Amino acid sequence: MGYAELHCHSNYSFKEGASSVEELLVRARELGYPALALTDHDNLCGALHFAQVARSLDIQPITGTEITLKDGSHLTLLAATRQGYHNLCNLITYSYLNNRQNPSLDPQHLQDHAEGIILLTGCPKGQLCNLITERCNDEAEILLRQYRDWFGNANVFVELEQRLVWEDVRRNRRLAELAQKLGLGAVATNNVHYHLPERRRLQDALVAIRH
Repeated sequence: MGYAELHCHSNYSFKEGASSVEELLVRARELGYPALALTDHDNLCGALHFAQVARSLDIQPITGTEITLKDGSHLTLLAATRQGYHNLCNLITYSYLNNRQNPSLDPQHLQDHAEGIILLTGCPKGQLCNLITERCNDEAEILLRQYRDWFGNANVFVELEQRLVWEDVRRNRRLAELAQKLGLGAVATNNVHYHLPERRRLQDALVAIRH
């Protein structure tokens, strides 16, 4: 079946993503991806455009977002159904209610808007990754069980990112062991922010502007 990227940012991740929807999708087609998820930070601004371009290239579009929680951690959420898309919209709206400049979501809203959504546990800035890195294994298991209770066994996946930096291998091994213990799947993602390595300098400049 090949690989499909499930954690990808376009320039709709403002002051962070360094490639357009078109550039990402053309590159995905060159790499033979059957599908691609767009998971821009705290918005669905590019979702319709992304879906239209993806279908024109015979790539399955997957609509999602990387949402920021109140503690600053991240979760990757993918819409699996029409109801899931509706719930994604609601969750993003809730995240902007208290602070329009720096959206953040109270995790309690997840429980009431889980239908039709697939949850990936997030990048190294995710709460589960943080707990595993800090060796808080019991707390990590409690958190993952909570996600499983809210979203269901079939809709929760432990996200593994290998960036070839310190701690990645050890963290991913522990995450995979925890997923296996709870009977959950694991998925590999790359937290993509640009379609070619040469765009890294642009991405660095955008992040510098944001800060």
